Amino acid sequence: MSEPRLCEVCRRRPARHRCRLCGRVVCSEDYDEARGVCRFCAETLCQVCSERLAVASCEVCGRLVCDECGVQLTPVIWLCPSCAARFRGEWPPRSLVLSEARELASRLSRVLR
Repeated sequence: MSEPRLCEVCRRRPARHRCRLCGRVVCSEDYDEARGVCRFCAETLCQVCSERLAVASCEVCGRLVCDECGVQLTPVIWLCPSCAARFRGEWPPRSLVLSEARELASRLSRVLR
């Protein structure tokens, strides 16, 4: 008789569920019953639809977005739908440009030391 399959997250408890997104088999403690996903996928779900895994975070508010919910401005800049609507016609937002300029100046000063 074979031993029960162990949870692929904790590796201690018997696996009882399969994640609908990644296919991991996990124990009840590492499974989000409401969404049907493992602990790892639950932490990286799109915070707009809660259905798909996120591919990026909103440049403005930081919410995780999937490729269907997010608005891609450049290959690396994404916005959530709320921030995209708020900043329509004004991209990049002045406040974001100022914060990025300060961050760049800080990095440059560290490099030059």
